[in-house]
Amino acid sequence: MTLLDAGIGASRGDAVLALLEKAEVPPVPPFYKLCYDYLAGVRTLDTIRAGALIEEPPTDGRVGEMLYADFVAPYRNEGPIIKVVSGMLDRISVLEKLVIQSQEANRSQAADLAGATADLDGDDIDPDLLRDWIVRLQATNNALGRANAALSAELDRSMAEVTTAQEEMEALGRTTALDPLTGIANRIGVDQALGEVLAQVQKSNRRMSLAIVDVDHFKTLNDTYGHQIGDEILKLVARALGASTRDIDIVGRMGGDEFIVVVRDEDLAGARLIAERIRRAVVDCDLAKLLGKDVLGNVTASIGIAQYQKGNTIAELYERADRCLFQAKAKGRNQVVAETPIKRDNAA
Repeated sequence: MTLLDAGIGASRGDAVLALLEKAEVPPVPPFYKLCYDYLAGVRTLDTIRAGALIEEPPTDGRVGEMLYADFVAPYRNEGPIIKVVSGMLDRISVLEKLVIQSQEANRSQAADLAGATADLDGDDIDPDLLRDWIVRLQATNNALGRANAALSAELDRSMAEVTTAQEEMEALGRTTALDPLTGIANRIGVDQALGEVLAQVQKSNRRMSLAIVDVDHFKTLNDTYGHQIGDEILKLVARALGASTRDIDIVGRMGGDEFIVVVRDEDLAGARLIAERIRRAVVDCDLAKLLGKDVLGNVTASIGIAQYQKGNTIAELYERADRCLFQAKAKGRNQVVAETPIKRDNAA
Protein backbone atom coordinates (compact mmCIF):
# COMPACT_ATOMS: atom_id res chain seq x y z
CA MET A 1 0.00 0.00 0.00
CA THR A 2 1.36 3.43 -0.93
CA LEU A 3 0.73 6.59 1.03
CA LEU A 4 -1.66 7.70 -1.70
CA ASP A 5 -3.55 4.39 -1.52
CA ALA A 6 -3.98 4.86 2.21
CA GLY A 7 -5.31 8.39 1.76
CA ILE A 8 -2.31 9.85 3.53
CA GLY A 9 -2.63 13.13 1.64
CA ALA A 10 -6.03 13.81 3.16
CA SER A 11 -5.31 12.83 6.74
CA ARG A 12 -2.46 10.74 8.04
CA GLY A 13 -4.37 9.98 11.23
CA ASP A 14 -7.40 8.75 9.27
CA ALA A 15 -5.11 6.65 7.07
CA VAL A 16 -3.52 5.03 10.12
CA LEU A 17 -6.93 4.20 11.59
CA ALA A 18 -8.14 2.86 8.25
CA LEU A 19 -5.16 0.55 7.88
CA LEU A 20 -5.48 -0.72 11.45
CA GLU A 21 -9.20 -1.29 10.92
CA LYS A 22 -8.50 -3.19 7.72
CA ALA A 23 -6.08 -5.47 9.58
CA GLU A 24 -8.56 -5.75 12.50
CA VAL A 25 -5.99 -4.33 14.92
CA PRO A 26 -7.10 -2.11 17.84
CA PRO A 27 -5.71 1.46 17.64
CA VAL A 28 -3.82 1.26 20.95
CA PRO A 29 -0.80 3.60 21.21
CA PRO A 30 2.01 1.10 20.34
CA PHE A 31 0.16 -0.21 17.27
CA TYR A 32 -0.89 3.29 16.20
CA LYS A 33 2.71 4.52 16.41
CA LEU A 34 4.05 1.57 14.40
CA CYS A 35 1.43 2.11 11.69
CA TYR A 36 1.90 5.88 11.74
CA ASP A 37 5.68 5.56 11.28
CA TYR A 38 5.15 2.98 8.54
CA LEU A 39 2.79 5.21 6.55
CA ALA A 40 5.01 8.24 7.17
CA GLY A 41 7.90 6.44 5.50
CA VAL A 42 9.98 5.78 8.62
CA ARG A 43 11.84 2.62 7.65
CA THR A 44 13.32 0.99 10.71
CA LEU A 45 13.45 -2.79 11.15
CA ASP A 46 10.42 -2.45 13.43
CA THR A 47 8.24 -0.69 10.87
CA ILE A 48 9.34 -3.05 8.10
CA ARG A 49 8.23 -6.08 10.08
CA ALA A 50 5.06 -4.45 11.42
CA GLY A 51 4.15 -3.22 7.93
CA ALA A 52 4.54 -6.72 6.53
CA LEU A 53 2.19 -8.10 9.20
CA ILE A 54 -0.43 -5.40 8.66
CA GLU A 55 -0.28 -5.37 4.86
CA GLU A 56 -0.40 -9.16 4.52
CA PRO A 57 -2.19 -10.39 7.63
CA PRO A 58 -2.38 -14.12 8.34
CA THR A 59 -5.65 -15.80 7.49
CA ASP A 60 -6.41 -16.61 11.14
CA GLY A 61 -6.88 -12.91 11.93
CA ARG A 62 -4.29 -12.87 14.73
CA VAL A 63 -2.50 -9.71 13.60
CA GLY A 64 -3.16 -7.89 16.89
CA GLU A 65 -1.85 -10.83 18.93
CA MET A 66 1.24 -11.12 16.73
CA LEU A 67 1.94 -7.38 16.94
CA TYR A 68 1.56 -7.50 20.73
CA ALA A 69 3.84 -10.54 21.01
CA ASP A 70 6.49 -8.96 18.77
CA PHE A 71 6.38 -5.26 19.64
CA VAL A 72 4.85 -4.85 23.10
CA ALA A 73 5.18 -7.93 25.32
CA PRO A 74 8.99 -8.29 25.12
CA TYR A 75 9.47 -4.72 26.31
CA ARG A 76 6.84 -4.54 29.08
CA ASN A 77 9.11 -4.67 32.09
CA GLU A 78 7.46 -2.12 34.33
CA GLY A 79 8.45 -3.71 37.66
CA PRO A 80 11.96 -2.21 37.90
CA ILE A 81 10.68 1.21 36.76
CA ILE A 82 7.90 1.16 39.35
CA LYS A 83 10.42 0.18 42.03
CA VAL A 84 12.78 3.05 41.13
CA VAL A 85 9.99 5.63 40.90
CA SER A 86 8.41 4.39 44.16
CA GLY A 87 11.74 4.75 45.96
CA MET A 88 12.18 8.29 44.67
CA LEU A 89 8.62 9.25 45.68
CA ASP A 90 9.23 7.90 49.19
CA ARG A 91 12.43 9.91 49.40
CA ILE A 92 10.66 13.08 48.23
CA SER A 93 7.96 12.53 50.87
CA VAL A 94 10.62 12.32 53.62
CA LEU A 95 12.35 15.43 52.28
CA GLU A 96 9.07 17.37 52.29
CA LYS A 97 8.52 16.53 55.97
CA LEU A 98 12.07 17.51 56.91
CA VAL A 99 11.83 20.79 54.98
CA ILE A 100 8.62 21.60 56.88
CA GLN A 101 10.34 20.80 60.20
CA SER A 102 13.27 23.03 59.26
CA GLN A 103 10.93 25.86 58.28
CA GLU A 104 9.01 25.54 61.55
CA ALA A 105 12.28 25.57 63.54
CA ASN A 106 13.37 28.68 61.64
CA ARG A 107 10.06 30.42 62.35
CA SER A 108 10.25 29.45 66.04
CA GLN A 109 13.76 30.80 66.35
CA ALA A 110 12.80 34.02 64.55
CA ALA A 111 9.80 34.49 66.87
CA ASP A 112 11.93 33.89 69.97
CA LEU A 113 14.58 36.34 68.77
CA ALA A 114 11.91 38.95 68.15
CA GLY A 115 10.44 38.34 71.62
CA ALA A 116 13.85 38.54 73.28
CA THR A 117 14.63 41.77 71.47
CA ALA A 118 11.38 43.32 72.67
CA ASP A 119 11.70 42.12 76.27
CA LEU A 120 15.37 43.02 76.64
CA ASP A 121 15.17 46.38 74.91
CA GLY A 122 16.18 48.92 77.53
CA ASP A 123 18.82 49.81 80.07
CA ASP A 124 17.22 48.04 83.04
CA ILE A 125 17.44 44.32 82.24
CA ASP A 126 16.00 41.75 84.63
CA PRO A 127 18.73 39.06 85.19
CA ASP A 128 16.11 36.31 85.62
CA LEU A 129 14.35 37.30 82.38
CA LEU A 130 17.71 37.41 80.57
CA ARG A 131 18.56 33.94 81.88
CA ASP A 132 15.16 32.59 80.74
CA TRP A 133 15.62 34.04 77.25
CA ILE A 134 19.12 32.59 76.97
CA VAL A 135 17.81 29.12 77.84
CA ARG A 136 14.86 29.53 75.46
CA LEU A 137 16.98 30.78 72.55
CA GLN A 138 19.50 28.01 73.14
CA ALA A 139 16.69 25.44 72.91
CA THR A 140 15.24 26.87 69.69
CA ASN A 141 18.73 27.13 68.20
CA ASN A 142 19.41 23.48 69.06
CA ALA A 143 16.07 22.46 67.50
CA LEU A 144 16.95 24.39 64.36
CA GLY A 145 20.37 22.74 64.22
CA ARG A 146 18.85 19.26 64.55
CA ALA A 147 16.26 19.99 61.84
CA ASN A 148 18.87 21.32 59.46
CA ALA A 149 21.24 18.43 60.16
CA ALA A 150 18.46 15.91 59.47
CA LEU A 151 17.58 17.74 56.25
CA SER A 152 21.23 17.85 55.15
CA ALA A 153 21.70 14.13 55.86
CA GLU A 154 18.51 13.29 53.94
CA LEU A 155 19.68 15.43 50.99
CA ASP A 156 22.94 13.44 50.93
CA ARG A 157 21.00 10.17 50.98
CA SER A 158 18.72 11.47 48.23
CA MET A 159 21.66 12.41 46.03
CA ALA A 160 23.11 8.92 46.50
CA GLU A 161 19.72 7.40 45.68
CA VAL A 162 19.40 9.56 42.56
CA THR A 163 22.77 8.25 41.37
CA THR A 164 21.68 4.67 42.08
CA ALA A 165 18.36 5.28 40.29
CA GLN A 166 20.19 6.63 37.24
CA GLU A 167 22.39 3.55 37.15
CA GLU A 168 19.36 1.27 37.50
CA MET A 169 17.51 3.08 34.71
CA GLU A 170 20.57 2.85 32.46
CA ALA A 171 20.81 -0.87 33.21
CA LEU A 172 17.09 -1.21 32.47
CA GLY A 173 17.63 0.61 29.17
CA ARG A 174 20.29 -1.95 28.27
CA THR A 175 17.95 -4.77 29.28
CA THR A 176 15.13 -3.51 27.05
CA ALA A 177 17.51 -3.81 24.08
CA LEU A 178 17.92 -7.55 24.73
CA ASP A 179 15.67 -10.40 23.67
CA PRO A 180 14.42 -11.96 26.92
CA LEU A 181 14.32 -15.48 25.45
CA THR A 182 17.76 -15.76 23.85
CA GLY A 183 19.72 -13.01 25.61
CA ILE A 184 20.95 -11.49 22.34
CA ALA A 185 19.92 -8.10 20.94
CA ASN A 186 16.25 -7.60 20.08
CA ARG A 187 14.91 -5.32 17.33
CA ILE A 188 15.50 -2.23 19.47
CA GLY A 189 19.07 -3.30 20.16
CA VAL A 190 19.72 -4.19 16.53
CA ASP A 191 18.22 -0.90 15.30
CA GLN A 192 20.42 1.08 17.70
CA ALA A 193 23.60 -0.84 16.91
CA LEU A 194 22.93 -0.89 13.17
CA GLY A 195 22.34 2.87 13.14
CA GLU A 196 25.68 3.44 14.89
CA VAL A 197 27.57 1.06 12.58
CA LEU A 198 25.94 2.62 9.52
CA ALA A 199 27.08 6.09 10.63
CA GLN A 200 30.64 4.79 11.05
CA VAL A 201 30.58 3.09 7.65
CA GLN A 202 29.30 6.23 5.94
CA LYS A 203 32.08 8.32 7.49
CA SER A 204 35.00 5.95 7.01
CA ASN A 205 34.04 4.01 3.86
CA ARG A 206 34.35 0.71 5.76
CA ARG A 207 32.53 -2.43 4.69
CA MET A 208 29.40 -3.86 6.27
CA SER A 209 27.02 -6.66 5.32
CA LEU A 210 23.64 -7.66 6.67
CA ALA A 211 22.66 -11.33 6.94
CA ILE A 212 19.11 -12.46 7.67
CA VAL A 213 18.97 -15.93 9.23
CA ASP A 214 15.65 -17.77 9.19
CA VAL A 215 15.11 -21.17 10.84
CA ASP A 216 13.73 -23.62 8.28
CA HIS A 217 10.28 -25.13 8.90
CA PHE A 218 10.16 -23.58 12.37
CA LYS A 219 6.36 -23.43 12.43
CA THR A 220 6.23 -27.18 11.79
CA LEU A 221 8.72 -27.79 14.60
CA ASN A 222 6.68 -25.58 16.90
CA ASP A 223 3.40 -27.28 16.00
CA THR A 224 4.91 -30.76 16.29
CA TYR A 225 6.87 -30.46 19.52
CA GLY A 226 5.23 -27.48 21.24
CA HIS A 227 6.25 -23.93 22.06
CA GLN A 228 8.60 -24.87 24.88
CA ILE A 229 10.70 -26.99 22.54
CA GLY A 230 10.44 -24.24 19.94
CA ASP A 231 11.84 -21.76 22.44
CA GLU A 232 14.72 -24.12 23.24
CA ILE A 233 15.49 -24.46 19.53
CA LEU A 234 15.63 -20.67 19.22
CA LYS A 235 18.06 -20.55 22.15
CA LEU A 236 20.24 -23.17 20.44
CA VAL A 237 20.23 -21.17 17.21
CA ALA A 238 21.14 -17.98 19.09
CA ARG A 239 24.09 -19.76 20.73
CA ALA A 240 25.15 -21.12 17.32
CA LEU A 241 25.12 -17.58 15.92
CA GLY A 242 27.17 -16.30 18.83
CA ALA A 243 29.71 -19.10 18.50
CA SER A 244 30.19 -18.67 14.75
CA THR A 245 30.48 -14.87 14.58
CA ARG A 246 33.16 -12.48 15.80
CA ASP A 247 33.14 -10.00 18.68
CA ILE A 248 32.85 -7.07 16.26
CA ASP A 249 29.74 -8.52 14.59
CA ILE A 250 26.22 -7.78 15.84
CA VAL A 251 23.80 -10.65 16.43
CA GLY A 252 20.12 -10.10 17.12
CA ARG A 253 16.69 -11.68 17.01
CA MET A 254 14.03 -9.83 15.07
CA GLY A 255 11.16 -11.90 16.45
CA GLY A 256 9.82 -15.35 15.78
CA ASP A 257 12.47 -17.46 14.08
CA GLU A 258 14.21 -14.60 12.27
CA PHE A 259 17.69 -13.52 13.31
CA ILE A 260 20.01 -10.83 11.97
CA VAL A 261 23.78 -10.67 11.82
CA VAL A 262 25.63 -7.46 10.98
CA VAL A 263 29.02 -8.48 9.59
CA ARG A 264 31.58 -5.70 9.92
CA ASP A 265 34.80 -4.96 8.03
CA GLU A 266 34.40 -7.78 5.49
CA ASP A 267 33.71 -7.81 1.77
CA LEU A 268 30.81 -9.89 0.47
CA ALA A 269 32.98 -12.99 0.10
CA GLY A 270 34.14 -12.71 3.72
CA ALA A 271 30.57 -12.15 4.90
CA ARG A 272 29.49 -15.24 2.99
CA LEU A 273 32.15 -17.34 4.72
CA ILE A 274 30.85 -16.20 8.09
CA ALA A 275 27.28 -16.97 6.99
CA GLU A 276 28.34 -20.47 5.93
CA ARG A 277 29.93 -20.91 9.34
CA ILE A 278 26.62 -19.88 10.90
CA ARG A 279 24.67 -22.30 8.70
CA ARG A 280 26.92 -25.23 9.68
CA ALA A 281 26.75 -24.27 13.37
CA VAL A 282 22.94 -24.34 13.21
CA VAL A 283 23.02 -27.78 11.54
CA ASP A 284 25.31 -28.99 14.32
CA CYS A 285 22.84 -27.98 17.06
CA ASP A 286 22.25 -31.01 19.29
CA LEU A 287 18.52 -31.68 18.97
CA ALA A 288 18.87 -35.09 20.60
CA LYS A 289 19.09 -33.43 24.02
CA LEU A 290 15.77 -31.69 23.36
CA LEU A 291 13.81 -34.23 21.37
CA GLY A 292 15.40 -37.55 22.34
CA LYS A 293 17.83 -39.90 20.61
CA ASP A 294 15.21 -41.10 18.13
CA VAL A 295 14.85 -37.68 16.48
CA LEU A 296 15.62 -37.70 12.77
CA GLY A 297 17.36 -34.82 11.02
CA ASN A 298 18.68 -31.51 12.26
CA VAL A 299 17.47 -27.98 12.56
CA THR A 300 18.62 -25.92 9.57
CA ALA A 301 18.56 -22.29 8.55
CA SER A 302 18.44 -20.31 5.33
CA ILE A 303 20.51 -17.13 5.09
CA GLY A 304 20.35 -14.11 2.78
CA ILE A 305 23.17 -11.56 2.62
CA ALA A 306 23.41 -8.04 1.23
CA GLN A 307 26.37 -5.68 1.42
CA TYR A 308 26.09 -2.01 2.23
CA GLN A 309 26.38 0.25 -0.79
CA LYS A 310 27.05 3.96 -0.57
CA GLY A 311 23.87 5.86 0.21
CA ASN A 312 21.89 2.81 1.37
CA THR A 313 19.31 3.15 4.12
CA ILE A 314 18.80 0.41 6.68
CA ALA A 315 15.50 -0.45 5.00
CA GLU A 316 17.12 -0.83 1.56
CA LEU A 317 19.84 -3.06 2.95
CA TYR A 318 17.31 -5.18 4.83
CA GLU A 319 15.03 -5.54 1.80
CA ARG A 320 17.90 -6.71 -0.42
CA ALA A 321 19.03 -9.25 2.19
CA ASP A 322 15.42 -10.40 2.52
CA ARG A 323 15.23 -11.01 -1.23
CA CYS A 324 18.35 -13.16 -0.99
CA LEU A 325 16.76 -15.07 1.91
CA PHE A 326 13.68 -15.72 -0.23
CA GLN A 327 15.94 -17.14 -2.95
CA ALA A 328 17.70 -19.39 -0.42
CA LYS A 329 14.35 -20.82 0.65
CA ALA A 330 13.17 -21.19 -2.94
CA LYS A 331 16.31 -23.17 -3.78
CA GLY A 332 15.58 -25.76 -1.11
CA ARG A 333 16.56 -24.11 2.21
CA ASN A 334 19.62 -24.83 4.38
CA GLN A 335 21.85 -22.65 2.24
CA VAL A 336 23.33 -19.19 1.91
CA VAL A 337 22.47 -16.80 -0.91
CA ALA A 338 24.40 -13.55 -1.26
CA GLU A 339 23.61 -10.80 -3.70
CA THR A 340 25.87 -10.32 -6.72
CA PRO A 341 28.96 -8.35 -5.66
CA ILE A 342 29.25 -4.80 -6.88
CA LYS A 343 32.70 -3.65 -7.91
CA ARG A 344 34.00 -0.95 -5.62
CA ASP A 345 35.31 2.27 -7.12
CA ASN A 346 39.10 2.30 -6.72
CA ALA A 347 38.88 5.98 -5.96
CA ALA A 348 36.44 5.39 -3.10
